[in-house]
Amino acid sequence: MKKSWKKFIKSFKPSYSVVFMMYHVIPGAPVKRNAQRHDFDKGEYEKAKTMYDKLVTKTSELKMAPAEVFLVKGKRKVVQRQQFGPVKDLRVFKMSA
Repeated sequence: MKKSWKKFIKSFKPSYSVVFMMYHVIPGAPVKRNAQRHDFDKGEYEKAKTMYDKLVTKTSELKMAPAEVFLVKGKRKVVQRQQFGPVKDLRVFKMSA
């Protein structure tokens, strides 16, 4: 009985995803953006949060700049964001796909 209730409640919880965006800057060319998204099932906040924390520590260890890491709830709501390098300045420039 408890399993069915947990399964029922889990169906109403949001899904989570971790997004890693790296920007490639070459002078005289448009800024290139590379995004990788890792999706998690509904109600798996703990797994998504641990992956987000690991990704932030690894990115800061390797000093990969400019880059951004997002923890997204559902499809759009950003729960946490970490930026490495001058990301705000790069968003002004022309982007290529």
